Amino acid sequence: MRRIKAILQASSAVIVVASSLAVGLPLPARADTAHVPYLVISQLKITSSNGQFITLYNSTGSTLDMSKYQLEYFNNYDLGKATSSRLISLSGFVPPHGYFMVNDSSLTLCFQLTVDSVSLGLSSTAGLVEVLAFNQSSPGGSVSPDLQDYVGWSKTAAAGAQTLPVSTNAFLQRQPVDIANNPAIATAGSGSWQTVQPDANNICGLVGANGTTVIQTGLSQLLPTSEPAAAIVSLNGDDAGVPALAAVMPPADIGLMAPAITELLPNPAGTGNDATDEFIEVYNPNDTVFDLSGFALQVGTTKLHSYLFPSGTTMPAHGFTAFYSSITGLSLSNTGGQAKLLDPFGNSIAASAVYGTAKDGLAWALANGKWYWTTKLTPGAANVINQPPASKKAAAKAKSAKAAVKAKAPKKTKIKTAASSQYGGDDPASTTPIHVWTLALVAILALLYGAYEYRTDLANKVYQFRRYLAARRVDRP
Repeated sequence: MRRIKAILQASSAVIVVASSLAVGLPLPARADTAHVPYLVISQLKITSSNGQFITLYNSTGSTLDMSKYQLEYFNNYDLGKATSSRLISLSGFVPPHGYFMVNDSSLTLCFQLTVDSVSLGLSSTAGLVEVLAFNQSSPGGSVSPDLQDYVGWSKTAAAGAQTLPVSTNAFLQRQPVDIANNPAIATAGSGSWQTVQPDANNICGLVGANGTTVIQTGLSQLLPTSEPAAAIVSLNGDDAGVPALAAVMPPADIGLMAPAITELLPNPAGTGNDATDEFIEVYNPNDTVFDLSGFALQVGTTKLHSYLFPSGTTMPAHGFTAFYSSITGLSLSNTGGQAKLLDPFGNSIAASAVYGTAKDGLAWALANGKWYWTTKLTPGAANVINQPPASKKAAAKAKSAKAAVKAKAPKKTKIKTAASSQYGGDDPASTTPIHVWTLALVAILALLYGAYEYRTDLANKVYQFRRYLAARRVDRP
């Protein structure tokens, strides 16, 4: 009996390999059943009309570098029927017993997670995704994939696939779970799935299909931030490593929105000193105090420098706090750079736009989702955007360019009409050059009018010419 079962398994493997080669798809990685998966698929949302995401859970006690993992996607749970596939690269880090979400739209859940936004494009009819870890025996050696977990799905009930929820807000959550509601999966692909959706009455809860609430205890997440108010007054139209971060989210921050970086001063004016007067402003959008213990500020684009907030550093509710270089020791480059806010796990949760050359005394500030240079410095208060006037050099350059364009433009003949004289302007239609046939017609009409006015004189001239010709005939011998 065991021999027959082994033969059947081997035959199945041959069929899968043949099917994969026939459609040109990559072969799925083999599962190593000797170890418990340490990167588990925890949640799956496929409905394309309302966003897609895949949530992964780190079941180990170590931080995982997600650049060493990939998702492999097939557009059918049956590999023999799949017509396309692709590998989805990941980036970032996931802390011990933390969550990592790969999504293509915004989602608010009470999770301790890293979000990696990519274009998923998963089929909402049928599909399969598996998590692969890549191992290399030695530098330059071959790389072998190790299957961590997988799940197949179908819009309708089918053997070997999870049935997708009908509601666009619902998604699938892995079962069973441990005492902290984290997935407790012994082997790849094992366990079951239940349909859940966010609980409108509990920010850290999920409602099951039977109406019961699944509380997400022991988890924490910084929710998407909200931008503070700002006033736009005028627009001119125109390698120090990251410090060792404590991988612990302050309990007071659980369920709060992430702070936002709102203003930078890279180049203080006048008597300003770069070493003491530069600042990075951070805004707390929450109704309660935000604990920055273990968070960090990071500056630079290629050569990075960081400042780790000491334990006990807090920000007031709906407050702006300016962190000066005299305290942080961070220097903002005058020739271009960026500032970021990192959470205790080293993930970037807020960042300024990258700026260019910073002029004396101008702040790089956020307003209405965009970043502007402004002459109004507002450390510790809502931003006021007042862009500096264009420089004389820039204005002269723009005027020169305008003159060059005007010189190249073809000249147009203007005819001042009665209408244009009456209203003191030019009739737009009168600036069109006169067509040659129009001139010819005017000339013909002028000749005809002259012939009519001098018809008698012309008749006399014709009569005299005829008499002259007759006289010459008579005089001929």
